[in-house]
Amino acid sequence: MKIGFIGLGRMGFPLASHLVKNGLDVTAFDLNLAQIEKFIQLGGKSAENIQHIAKNADIVFTMLPGPKQSKEVILGDNGVLANLSEGKYLIELSTIDTDTVDLLYQHAKEKNIKFADAPVGRLAAHADLGESLFMLGAETAEFDYLQDLLLKMGTTVLHCGEPGAGTRMKLINNLMVLCYCQLNSEALVLAQGLGLDAKKTFEVLTGTTASNGQLKEKWPQKVLNNDLTPGFDIALGFKDLTLACQAAQSTGISLPVGNLVRNMFQLARHAGKDGQDTSSMTDFWAEVNQIEKIRI
Repeated sequence: MKIGFIGLGRMGFPLASHLVKNGLDVTAFDLNLAQIEKFIQLGGKSAENIQHIAKNADIVFTMLPGPKQSKEVILGDNGVLANLSEGKYLIELSTIDTDTVDLLYQHAKEKNIKFADAPVGRLAAHADLGESLFMLGAETAEFDYLQDLLLKMGTTVLHCGEPGAGTRMKLINNLMVLCYCQLNSEALVLAQGLGLDAKKTFEVLTGTTASNGQLKEKWPQKVLNNDLTPGFDIALGFKDLTLACQAAQSTGISLPVGNLVRNMFQLARHAGKDGQDTSSMTDFWAEVNQIEKIRI
């Protein structure tokens, strides 16, 4: 089995690396040559372009920043579908919008290429450890085969339905994750403003039913530990909130909280928070309220 992997960003790199560590033949492509060099040092291979990846692969994974890049890489004249042979697999790991995933699926079917979407759950730190969760949208007949393959990169595969269902589930998942960012930030900043000890506040909030995975697992590793390097960049968080809000609008569903949190992320971006972890929303909210940054 020959695997092509396009996109070695914060999530793509560890996922592709675990495929190599599990003994698979993986050739990668990324515009960041430093990431390619790191991948080669781990035992992976590199390709000069997307055409080379697709022409020589049995399975192509794409892990890209958003819908625009996915359409360019997959549907372009020199893209994946133009070069991937009939009967091969295209697995979209990126977080994209519902219209785009449906378009990719339709084009793949027309070329007799097997398509699945499997957006990634859990944190970047889990990806580093090979503990990712995948929300798989795939034909039922393909599930066992794809599950075995995805478990080379993670620990959990949830079959969400037919192709396109994985993307839809990921938008719902990230809507909740990113709304927690704002809620966690408001709670911690209010506690600071009321003169409460930050460490004791954290112990209470993570020891009651107020707790959530973002606050309990991510916050002490990132913003509360003064580490703002992006496991999940605020710019990508804003993108995912936008995709969720657009999906809601297209189906006539009201998302008052989701739209409000999207606006908060947009304000944080205007304040220069792009390139920082989503947990740094807590720093942004402290700054807005002229409260000292919270560290424990």
